[in-house]
Amino acid sequence: MPVQHIMTLLSLAEGKVGSHEDLLASCDLPASLLETQSARVPFKSFIALSNAIMIAMDDESCGMLPKPIKPGSFALLCQSCIDCKTLGHFLRRRIKFLDLISDDIRVNLQLEGDVAHYEIAASGDSTPLSQHIMIIILVLAYKMGSWSIRERIPLISISVSGPRGKNAKGYDNLFDHQINFEQDQNQICFPAEYLDRPILQDAESMEQFLKAPAAYLMSEYGVRQSLAYDIKKLLQGKAATDFPGFETVASHFNFSVATLRRRLQDEGTTYQEIKNEVRLDFAVTVLVREGNVKAAAYAAGFSEPTSFFRAFKRWTGTTPKAYIS
Repeated sequence: MPVQHIMTLLSLAEGKVGSHEDLLASCDLPASLLETQSARVPFKSFIALSNAIMIAMDDESCGMLPKPIKPGSFALLCQSCIDCKTLGHFLRRRIKFLDLISDDIRVNLQLEGDVAHYEIAASGDSTPLSQHIMIIILVLAYKMGSWSIRERIPLISISVSGPRGKNAKGYDNLFDHQINFEQDQNQICFPAEYLDRPILQDAESMEQFLKAPAAYLMSEYGVRQSLAYDIKKLLQGKAATDFPGFETVASHFNFSVATLRRRLQDEGTTYQEIKNEVRLDFAVTVLVREGNVKAAAYAAGFSEPTSFFRAFKRWTGTTPKAYIS
């Protein structure tokens, strides 16, 4: 996970809980990690930090909203929606619940022809909300909605106010879709027909979901995935030295080489980019766990450290030694 999400959490907790060093140490993360904008951290460390800040602040929004949200609100929100019949019913129920627990945000679901618009904005008399919280609220609606129908909602567009910052790619990755910045509204748009999709989760699956909601939403367990995600999962089950060639991957998914290349292009990525992401994840896991550069190079599929150093610097902007120093 990009370190920018760690830095955002810490900035929200500034002056409200313990020092950055103490919070990071409680999650087995070195403070030096924050010095590298392109660094990545294990997902479990991000979850641990989120929980630590939420508990310390007694605020389920971790300081993202002007007024705190009592812990347990998210679980009640999910439980209140599970008996809904369709995705449209689910999203509208969700909006009503958000109105009850926070007067800082205004959420609407509108139809324009065959397109549904899920819109959010700060309430008229509320403190202006950051771009980060706007994106996170949209992500939660998108991922919860996709989980509820066991199918990824096909996004037509994502619009967010404010400039596209240097870390915008990390936000794009949350949707697997490029965000349009500097827009008048904060919204996701998708085919209106999806509002009639039936809810395929039940009380039992919701109970399992609430045991680790962040893990479910980030991994999108139980949701039909993008092709890039499926390829990434395929590679994660292999050693970096055993990654299949492009033609083999195309055959695995019953595509021609041209079709696979076009499908990945439609999703804004390439097979090489997916391989690099998985290699980097392998390397970061070893660096954080063991602090061993040679072992990280091997895990990432490099036979000698020099090539690994160059690749790691190209991927992250820093060297493996600086990353763990």
